[in-house]
Amino acid sequence: MTDLNKLSLTELTTLRRRGEFDAIALLDACLHRIAARDGQVRAFEYIDPERLQRSLRTTSLLGSGLEGIPFGVKDLMDTFDMPTGWGSPIYKGRQAGRDAGCIASLRACGALAAGKTVTTEFACFHPGKTRNPRNLSHTPGGSSQGSAAAVADFMLPLALGTQTAASIIRPAAYCGVVGYKSSRGEFDLGGVCTVSQTLDSLGFFVRDAHDLIIVRRALMRGAEEAAPSKPARVALVRTPHWAEASEAVQAAVERAARLLANENVIVDEVTFGPDDGALTEAHKVVMAYEVARSRMFEYTHHREHLSAPMARLIESGLEMTFEQYDRAITLAREWEKRLDELLDGVDFILSPSTTGEAPAGHESTGDPLFSRMWTLLGAPAVNLPAGRGENDLPIGIQLVGRVGFDDMLVRHAAWAHSVLADQACA
Repeated sequence: MTDLNKLSLTELTTLRRRGEFDAIALLDACLHRIAARDGQVRAFEYIDPERLQRSLRTTSLLGSGLEGIPFGVKDLMDTFDMPTGWGSPIYKGRQAGRDAGCIASLRACGALAAGKTVTTEFACFHPGKTRNPRNLSHTPGGSSQGSAAAVADFMLPLALGTQTAASIIRPAAYCGVVGYKSSRGEFDLGGVCTVSQTLDSLGFFVRDAHDLIIVRRALMRGAEEAAPSKPARVALVRTPHWAEASEAVQAAVERAARLLANENVIVDEVTFGPDDGALTEAHKVVMAYEVARSRMFEYTHHREHLSAPMARLIESGLEMTFEQYDRAITLAREWEKRLDELLDGVDFILSPSTTGEAPAGHESTGDPLFSRMWTLLGAPAVNLPAGRGENDLPIGIQLVGRVGFDDMLVRHAAWAHSVLADQACA
């Protein structure tokens, strides 16, 4: 079974139930793939195969479904046994004395922290070294670029990320994998380098949306295994930025709506958000204002080691007044209520994940346009692969749920992923 690294968590769970799961063979297959491919993809900032093999020998077996599963750790998350550099030369080699809460929780489930995956600088816009495994001359997106690439390239079945703008949904769409961004406050961010108290959320990358149910059940210590759930009603929201989506993305969203309707799901086209894109602009204000304050130490004491884009983002935030920030927060709170009202009778929103395929080159991580609004409102979101665009690179569709109803969203996403499977990237 040399292709164990290509199996999803759901498939590995099936092997476990049959008594055929071999954690040593799985780890060997993943390490073999990493050795063969990471020189090109560059998904990892740090990996130590010998440490990982030792960890496997001492892992606990708690019946969580994640025992022996290696997972990637975005290099923003503290680990007691690996350096955490936050994507910055300022902190290269930095060693924390403890695990971040999310890492400790996964290890307590018996999962193996495989290594540190590349992040953009402080999870903002300056790219790391990772390449898109679907086409190495293109960006994998950001900021959770190493995590998305590692899962897409079959190095690992699971990796963690965070999102401040589009840092999970966009790389998931660009790399052709499933990405889940949790509701604001859904998971503890202790021990994670955060840049925005309003926007930051934890999330996961997997290759099958059914896997999200497994990971959430383990982390939440769910007593029963949840099953995929068919939605009754879906809202198609094109957003004020629809014209900026490529023809392929527009067609993918509309195709998904038709396929759902063919399964007797009610699909209503709904207008949501100010026509002028004010929520997107409010997100930019909130992000810049809060990033400037969270990274004040680095700007004050290590400005020469900040990238030009990072310095500009901080400086733009410092130029903003509290009144500008307060207006943006007030607008967000108003529309959070409206989103809750909309989703009181709708199971999820269907919308684009990105403007198009991953751009060529590595100087940018792409446009976060179609995630800014939902991230500002604190909503959970899932990217599902939805075929390929004009240049034969992956594109995705975004499912947006009600704040705090993440379990419902991932169960609906698992059902939808099965229905839309013929669109998924190989």
